[in-house]
Amino acid sequence: MKIAVIGPGAIGGLVAGYLKEQGEDVFLVGTKDTVEAINKKGLSISGSRGNIKVNIHATTSLHKKVDLIILATKTQDIEKALKENKKYLDDTIILTTQNGVEADNIVAKFVPKQNIISSIVMFGATYLRPGEIIHNFERKWVIGKPFGENDDWVKRASILLGRIFPIEITDDIKGMKWLKVFANANNCIPAIAGRSMQECFVNLDLCEISIGIWQEGLGAVKKAGIKLVNLPDFTVEQVTKLTSMPIREAAKIFSGIMVNLSKEPLYGSILQSIKRGKPSEIDYLNGAFVDLGRKNSFHTPLNKKIVELVKKVEKEKQFLSIDELIAKTKNLIPQADAQNPDKVNTPFPKLKLTVVKVEGDCYHGYKQGDEIILEDFTHPPKHFCLGLAHALFPVIYALSFGAKFGFRDNQRSLLVTCPDGGKLEFKAEIFGKEGKIEVIEKDPSHKGPNPKDMVLEVVEAKGKCSYQYKVGDKFEVKGLKCPEGFCGAAYHCAFPALFALNFGAKFFFMDDPDAINTVTCPDGGNIIFKVSRKK
Repeated sequence: MKIAVIGPGAIGGLVAGYLKEQGEDVFLVGTKDTVEAINKKGLSISGSRGNIKVNIHATTSLHKKVDLIILATKTQDIEKALKENKKYLDDTIILTTQNGVEADNIVAKFVPKQNIISSIVMFGATYLRPGEIIHNFERKWVIGKPFGENDDWVKRASILLGRIFPIEITDDIKGMKWLKVFANANNCIPAIAGRSMQECFVNLDLCEISIGIWQEGLGAVKKAGIKLVNLPDFTVEQVTKLTSMPIREAAKIFSGIMVNLSKEPLYGSILQSIKRGKPSEIDYLNGAFVDLGRKNSFHTPLNKKIVELVKKVEKEKQFLSIDELIAKTKNLIPQADAQNPDKVNTPFPKLKLTVVKVEGDCYHGYKQGDEIILEDFTHPPKHFCLGLAHALFPVIYALSFGAKFGFRDNQRSLLVTCPDGGKLEFKAEIFGKEGKIEVIEKDPSHKGPNPKDMVLEVVEAKGKCSYQYKVGDKFEVKGLKCPEGFCGAAYHCAFPALFALNFGAKFFFMDDPDAINTVTCPDGGNIIFKVSRKK
């Protein structure tokens, strides 16, 4: 059988090297610098099977027809690779090896679906430099048809690849590939920090974030009705058990697994791409959860932030410290049970309202002592009073981002008066992650109002603005006082952010936690403001 491996990176190089060592007719297709290095020095593989040196031919494009193409590029490079080698794709079987669930769909644009075999790589490898690869650990290689039933070509491929790795044939490759997304979804952590998996996952806070990534992913998969299927050495039960137990306990178990995966440092596919100056496959891993959630109305803010951070590292070539990574993501860990996608999926804390005073008739029938639980500041209960919601929102928004009211006996609570004649008074409180009301005793040094200096700045402008605001316009704000002549509608939208910042809130998901840059004009969204607290 004539074989071409397109993509001589960690997996492609390892597979081609082992096939060549077994005497197979195989060559590599890659970029010019990699091809030159391999043709000059050969392919060096170290790691779990010792050190071997393989002389194998490499070329920058397919130059002849082959029976089997093992496609080992990153998902984002598939289309380019197939376009460049389109001349030799007719009647050729293509075996995909990519992480994520989109590779087969992309390949299907170029060849008949019956010519595609999908696979899931469970063994681990690290690309060091052109022609040098570490084989980190041994595992199975799973193969199966993504479109239709398994055929004779699947059997032939399994015999061939079985010479170098244990092979498992599956009739449900798609369900397995979605579970593999979970196995790869935490490659993002070492990629953002620029460290090995072992260095990252000894940290239990990072392990909690990893469990949170799975919790969101599991909720999105369940909401979409996707059935996960067990992989060799990685089962659905492992995911569901860890995501359903107390998160610190789960983090300890996860840490023990990850730090012992390999004696050699493991960096994961995303970090390897970043170190090579290449775009990573983050859109096909954590981005797959985000996309699935978007399509099925399931919020995935943690995975969305992870995707943003990886892309920031790719663009700026600067890793975050572990403390920075934790600060930007830990508060996005889901609060709700990810096992039940019908529950509110939110990273934000629950709140409690208690009616503490009643003076007059209430249209909603609230009475003293009534307690109302909000799943978070965006999810009021059914039939909740909108008048109260209007008055309440700045308070619960501020509490959700850490505001403290130093004049209160409990700094993490505040009284809110009904806007309809002040008939009722509510006490707003917030729950901590352990499920108890947060309590911070009154600040003994508090000596009255201490209005903060803040700035409203126009950061985006489009369409027509009656006030003719333009990008760069800045308005000084002292405490909560509206600047003279400022647009009332815009100030109404900015007020919750101003209120929160005035009482010390931090927007942990922003690059600058002392600011938020998404305050949008209600008139067509023509103007977007950044609200910031001066240092």
